[in-house]
Amino acid sequence: MSREYDDDERPSWRDIDKKRDRSSHVAGEKQEHKEPAADRWNAGRQKQALEKLFMGEKGTLEHEKLHKKIHTSYGASTFRENVRKYVAAYGPPDDVSTLLIALDTKDVPLTLLIMEKLEQVYAKVSAREKEDIKRKLSILSLTDRSPEIRERASGLAETIAPRP
Repeated sequence: MSREYDDDERPSWRDIDKKRDRSSHVAGEKQEHKEPAADRWNAGRQKQALEKLFMGEKGTLEHEKLHKKIHTSYGASTFRENVRKYVAAYGPPDDVSTLLIALDTKDVPLTLLIMEKLEQVYAKVSAREKEDIKRKLSILSLTDRSPEIRERASGLAETIAPRP
């Protein structure tokens, strides 16, 4: 019977456990790792909160609700009133899609205000949005009941995109 160790050289169970703990291929206690997905998510939430903070009144929950009401009530009897409330509280909207649907209020002073805002933001928008603005103004210049709106829409369409 051969013995691998003499009784004196034999490692104790404590020593064997210590070697096992130091081994790299045996999973020991879990190390704390930051999950990059969670950090990215938190960073995105923090960035969004900062953007809302710098937006001032347009970053509030009330603003979001009114803005959403404009889009959801489009075509309904409450649409005009929702646009009026929004404009009274926050001024004309900043995004092109809301500006374009707000042109359908059939309220002359409100429509003229929206057209002024479209003229201001025209240079900053994408090519697709520019085409949408041109198309909407040309439709208004041909079909609106108010001569004031028709005149302003055709004039604005000419200054935005002069015909060759």
